[in-house]
Amino acid sequence: MKSTMPRSLRALSLALVAALATGCASETSPEDTTSTVSGSEDELVATFDQEGNIDLRKRTHVLLVGDSDKLASSPLHAATSRARRYATLYPNDQIVLFVTQDVSGAEVTKSGASIVQDEPFGDVRISDLRRLSDTKLIAALDRFGKIASLDFFGHSSPFGLLLESSGESRIVNGSLPTGVGVLKDNFEKAANPFVTLNGCNGGVSTAAELSRVWAVPVSGAMAASHFQTLRDDGRFYRDDPSSYPDGLRAASKNTVSFEGSSPACATGACTRMRPDNYPYYGVWAPEFGMQYGLNYYKFFCDFADEKACQKGMAASLYGSVSEHPVDASSTESEMREALAEFFCMREKDPAWFEQCRAGLFESVDEGTPFSPMKAQNDYSLECDFKRCEQEFRCKMQDGLPQKKTCTWLSPNCPANISSPKDCRAKNTKKRTAANEFAAYLAGHQQLQR
Repeated sequence: MKSTMPRSLRALSLALVAALATGCASETSPEDTTSTVSGSEDELVATFDQEGNIDLRKRTHVLLVGDSDKLASSPLHAATSRARRYATLYPNDQIVLFVTQDVSGAEVTKSGASIVQDEPFGDVRISDLRRLSDTKLIAALDRFGKIASLDFFGHSSPFGLLLESSGESRIVNGSLPTGVGVLKDNFEKAANPFVTLNGCNGGVSTAAELSRVWAVPVSGAMAASHFQTLRDDGRFYRDDPSSYPDGLRAASKNTVSFEGSSPACATGACTRMRPDNYPYYGVWAPEFGMQYGLNYYKFFCDFADEKACQKGMAASLYGSVSEHPVDASSTESEMREALAEFFCMREKDPAWFEQCRAGLFESVDEGTPFSPMKAQNDYSLECDFKRCEQEFRCKMQDGLPQKKTCTWLSPNCPANISSPKDCRAKNTKKRTAANEFAAYLAGHQQLQR
């Protein structure tokens, strides 16, 4: 199999990667008119409880709200929705949010989180985090001794996560900042840790790189990402009227994702991120797009412990904001329904979801080829837990990949190919979704023992 990234890209220096910082995530719908203002120095770190104090010795779920330029409060609400899941699942654990300066402190506290005003990070002060620079953030995270999960929400690119909308030292990937590997020992193995990268193209290279550096399962998008919100039929749809049935309204409360409570959507409890249902078209792709893609967050586990990979995947699904919430006590049937909703996207025509669900189950049970991606279905990526068969290439200039030139190519495509469109073969295997599905179930079975 081909590596997903040219070797030269993985060796880019900090200064070079800073030049690549164009991000990606679907902008908010016209319905979302929440304004954002820069936070003050004590409004950038919060805990999802009523205390506002951080215990560095406690098992912790960390949520990073990164570059939110033109996205209003949607990344924050996707983070706080997931934070509520963690609070439901793990009432004794600590939940900490690191928030970009694009988000106001008022929005953070409205979600139910409490602003942190003490100084728990040693040499890194709260005021140092007014802007989320890569080195300061990693240094602050390194103070946590028992990280159970790490979730990122915001703009990203094929080359890394974006912490802020401008400035230097705002990229995180498998080699940046230089000391990113220091967090490897901070993940608590007994908690079945995992990392999710909720933004565009986070799975192209960054997810696999970070899984290798940190030795934990990491998921990322193989396409653009968008925001989904809960409608009044109790289902999640892309936050766009063309993507849900006529007559549906935005839900006022989330009555489906949290056992024992129905939090108000206005507090940030009804939003999640998902990849697009077709390959990526955007600032890094040529006019014909990136040619191949996946419509779900793909996990990578570039380390030796297969069971740790599977258990981390299952634990990540427990934390998912879903129409079918599950936990370690759920039956296999309940897990299958939660996974169907994870892999298959709801559309304006309700028949598509049912068709996708049936095809997914048949692929899992009978071994038939299947991809849940709706558009350009024959061009879904074929990937294992370390890399994809297709090769990701960009035109290079002065050692940098160029915008509007990056795309996925068929395996063994010649280096001198005249046009990427001449090297795009249909994927006839289509086993990636079924293999991923089986890994989630295997992890769930292990966590039930």
